[in-house]
Amino acid sequence: MAIKYGLMETMDVLPILSAKMTGLNYNMAIIPTVLIPLTGLTVILSSIATVVAGWFGIKLKMEGPKQLLEVLLTKKILISAVILNFAMIGAYRAYGFLKTLPSPIVALKYQSSQHAISSYSVYENALGRVHSFNLSDSKDNKIVTIHELKEVWTQKLKKGAFRSGVISGNSIFFGTDDGLIHELDLDNGKTKRSFYIGTQVTTRPVIYNSHLYAGEGNHNTHHARIYSFDLKTGKFAGSFQTKGHTEGQPLIETYNNETLLFLTAGKDGLYAISPDSLKEKWHAIDGHLDATVSIENGVIYTGSGKEKGNIQDRTYATAYEFSTGKKLWQKELPLSNWMHPVIGSKDVCYTLGEIYFTSNIGMLHCLDKKTGIADFTIPFEAPLIGKPLIIKSLKYELAVISDYKGNVCAINILTKNKDWCFKTGNEKTSYAFSSVDYDTKRNLLWYASLDNGLFALDIKTGAVKTHWNPTQSTYKKWNETDASVTIKDDSLFVADIEGVIRKLNIK
Repeated sequence: MAIKYGLMETMDVLPILSAKMTGLNYNMAIIPTVLIPLTGLTVILSSIATVVAGWFGIKLKMEGPKQLLEVLLTKKILISAVILNFAMIGAYRAYGFLKTLPSPIVALKYQSSQHAISSYSVYENALGRVHSFNLSDSKDNKIVTIHELKEVWTQKLKKGAFRSGVISGNSIFFGTDDGLIHELDLDNGKTKRSFYIGTQVTTRPVIYNSHLYAGEGNHNTHHARIYSFDLKTGKFAGSFQTKGHTEGQPLIETYNNETLLFLTAGKDGLYAISPDSLKEKWHAIDGHLDATVSIENGVIYTGSGKEKGNIQDRTYATAYEFSTGKKLWQKELPLSNWMHPVIGSKDVCYTLGEIYFTSNIGMLHCLDKKTGIADFTIPFEAPLIGKPLIIKSLKYELAVISDYKGNVCAINILTKNKDWCFKTGNEKTSYAFSSVDYDTKRNLLWYASLDNGLFALDIKTGAVKTHWNPTQSTYKKWNETDASVTIKDDSLFVADIEGVIRKLNIK
């Protein structure tokens, strides 16, 4: 018919035939649309039932889905399923436990021997980041002019640095995210040698008696260590293990002819150990400690923070005796403390804020340093997360802080007033971890912003003395920067999260 009448005539006839066969077409359509998938599902379930039953020697009596239900509800399979479930949970947790452990000591020793290079350089002690400064009247009134910042060299490491470098001899040492500490030449930026740790090196290293010390890890790391390397041989010299993480800045201090290394270890608290033998002197657990300690006249001040997922945790400021760890006082804090406190003539002041829970609140919370009794609190509109400084003169005691939004502020703790604040970030800045550093030669504050270059600020007014972004260099982009500036004489050293290290000269 279609051939006889041609294509157009055939097209005209099709709708009529279709209308007559409509009921038949619907009935036929049900078969492939519904019955075929159900049949396939039945076959699959029957196959699964057959296989599972075969494992346990069970004879099947029914077919299809009922077979599978019969198999699954047998005592053997229920018990086996419970055991398998616990085994899978255990395997998952074991994997997480092993994944967040530090490198095995055997592997560390081997890698260290592969990286070891001897050095005849002289290395001065660098026992921790200085955060308390005393000014004379002449320096307090000094007027500074900066004409130019000139980039001397850039160096690209494989991974980035979260903390600033430490200078000793003619070298600067940076810990990086690939588990190495790099020793760079101050003059040309070339890598002299590296020290293998294996886990992310989040701390700024310290140097004592020609030995390099550094902790490791982040909040997920557990049973972390602090490591010691001999700078003369370049070899691994020993370690001390905790049950927590050791990302907090270690500090070495001497009091009454006794030298101790103070190490914070997250939920495992605070350790005082011998830097020479790496043997424990005392240990105190008073909350989750990430911040390095502050020490004055044989008293150690610490603050604790809330761990991930534990918003109900209580946080504390605590004072300990240097040699024994005896608790002198302890007071609850209103928010978490993540960085060391600063110590004034009367008060010890804590920078507070939450970083693991959404919050737009920060505080500078100051306590009487002898009794721990609260003196005053100054609120902020973002968590205070940078390492604070205190700059003392005859006229003021200035606590300088930086917050989560990239603001730098100065608070006179004698008058209990906020003197000034300056926003260093762009409008899109949502977090900032960098800290302010004080330039004793020029009486300036230096701040490496997250996304907006390097700033020099007047300590009295917060006025910008200079603002630098890379333009005429190999690495023209200012990458995310969390590390503070390292200052030596007329030179600045800046490291970013992509591993770009820069040396700038101040003119």
